[in-house]
Amino acid sequence: MTQRTLGITGPRGFIAGHLARRLACDSRICVTTCPRAAWEDPAALRSFAAGCDAIVHLAGLNRGDERQVHDTNVALVDRLIEALEGCSKPPRVLYASSTQRNLQNAYGQSKKYGEECLRQWAGRAGAALTILVLPNVFGPGCRPFHNSVVATFCHQLAHGQTPVVIDDQEIEFVWINDLVEQIRLAIDQPELEVRETRISGTVQFTVSQLLAKLELFRASYFELNVVPDLSDLLDARLYTTFLSYVELDNHCHRPQVHRDERGQLFEILRLAGGGQVFFSSTKPGVIRGNHFHTRKIEWFCVLRGTAVIRLRRVDDLCIREFHVSGNSPQFISVPALHTHQIENIGDEDLLTMFWCNEIYQPGDPDTFYEQVA
Repeated sequence: MTQRTLGITGPRGFIAGHLARRLACDSRICVTTCPRAAWEDPAALRSFAAGCDAIVHLAGLNRGDERQVHDTNVALVDRLIEALEGCSKPPRVLYASSTQRNLQNAYGQSKKYGEECLRQWAGRAGAALTILVLPNVFGPGCRPFHNSVVATFCHQLAHGQTPVVIDDQEIEFVWINDLVEQIRLAIDQPELEVRETRISGTVQFTVSQLLAKLELFRASYFELNVVPDLSDLLDARLYTTFLSYVELDNHCHRPQVHRDERGQLFEILRLAGGGQVFFSSTKPGVIRGNHFHTRKIEWFCVLRGTAVIRLRRVDDLCIREFHVSGNSPQFISVPALHTHQIENIGDEDLLTMFWCNEIYQPGDPDTFYEQVA
């Protein structure tokens, strides 16, 4: 199998970093990156271009003084084309343009310039060119206060700041992993002289809608210690992005530990979409439980020690016993209207994990005490 060499410009950038890491897992592709110093050295840039079968041009400036943004991006395209024209066999170029290309701002105009110049080069050289038209991109690692309102809001909320909506416009966003996959597919497409690919967005919503969702994530993380409902793929991706801006010191959560003569009990995780997870330690000979629920579902799993779990339907006398051990972990699910208990029948502390489909509410615990035996 022939391995292709793919060059990436702007390797320290957000998109380039994710793309390089993804393609490094593809044995068909050898990834090489263009060092920043090469842009000031025509011979070095020419050597980089000549050694590539394809180049993804991601280097550029999208934030700052308008003149600087325009001139920087124009200069990068001009220098890249100069290097490409010095190649005996020009590589295929995939150029990252933007949905802003038709706007009258410096960034959009510089992207439009790059498209036009690269089209002219491809025509002269008979080379393959793919223009990638990108919407707004979000994901972990994006620089805040730069080119992504998602990154800026996440950073502000994770650091106790208050974001402000200046222009509540509707924006199309693409998740970084979706973008990288679409670029990878574009690389695998048959080479044509000129191709334009509009990268489809993952979602489209207003800036205020985005902020409202991220504010809920902040509250659930810092105030409620609850993992939000992440069954929606977009919510999961936004939450992943939000967590990446939380300082590492704030990733440590200390549960409240309840101690009594029976042992310890502490909550590990609250899940808005699926209740809570908690653990208990139980001393030898001690029984926990002797209660039933009318709506709650619980699952028990002994992780260390030996125990017997007993269940009895509240209107029945028949008791069912399950002998469980941490040496062979198994979950025992407890249905509603079954009073239940767990007894440590070993000679060491029992460690048990519990899952309940509801987060405990002191005012409505749905817990009714009744002896199993």
